[in-house]
Amino acid sequence: MPISEHLIFSCLLGGAIGDALGAEIEFWSLPRIREHFPDGLQNLPPHAGMIGSITDDTQMTLFTAEGLIRAAIRQEMRGICHPAGVIHHALLRWLATQGVAAGMDVGDVGLIRDRRLHARRAPGNTCLSALSAARQFGDAARNNSKGCGTIMRVAPIAFVARGRVRDLAMATSALTHGHATGQEAASAWALILADLAQGLDLELAARKQENTFGPETARALEIAYSKLIRH
Repeated sequence: MPISEHLIFSCLLGGAIGDALGAEIEFWSLPRIREHFPDGLQNLPPHAGMIGSITDDTQMTLFTAEGLIRAAIRQEMRGICHPAGVIHHALLRWLATQGVAAGMDVGDVGLIRDRRLHARRAPGNTCLSALSAARQFGDAARNNSKGCGTIMRVAPIAFVARGRVRDLAMATSALTHGHATGQEAASAWALILADLAQGLDLELAARKQENTFGPETARALEIAYSKLIRH
C-alpha cells in the first residue's frame, strides 16, 4: 500500500513539534522538570529566544529527507546512485550550518541556503566529529558510539526506502555512529515506523523487531514497549 504524502508530512511535523516541546528541558534533571512543570509539560516553552524552536534533531532529519529526495532524483536521471553517500553529502551541508568545516566540498544547494537552519542548537559531538572527519561520501564513522544521534534523524527513511528500510537506516547510521547497537536501534525505529505507516498495530510492529537484531537492541525494545503500555 503506498504511503500518503499527508502521513509523511504528519510524521515529520509531529517529530518537529515533539522536538520543540522538549528543546528547553533536554538537559534538565527529572526533579527540575517536575518542579517547574508540576502538571506536566503541556505547552511549547520558549527556547533560544522564541516559542517553537527546534534542535539539531529536526535539523538533521530535514537534511536526511533532502538527501533522500536528491538520491531518488539521481537514480531516476542517471540510473545509478548510492543513497547513503548522497545523504552523507546532505548531512555535511548540515555540518556547515553549524559552523564546522567539512573535509570535502559540500556545495551550496537546497536547505543550506535557508538561514533559519544556521542555528547551533546543541548538536551532538559524535555527529560533529564523525562528519568533520569524513574524507569520502559514504565513509563510515571511526568511533564506537551508540548514542541517539542517528535514531533521532532516521524517520524519513521509513517512508521512502520501501524494501530497503533496514539496510539504508543501518548504512546512514554508520556515517556517524560506529557501534552496531546504535545502528540497529535506528534501523529498528525506521522499520517500526514503516510498519505503522502500513497500518500495523504498535505492539506488533515493535515485537517484530525483537528477534531481528542483537540482544542489546532486543532488550531495549522490550523495556521501551513495557514502559509505554504502563503509561
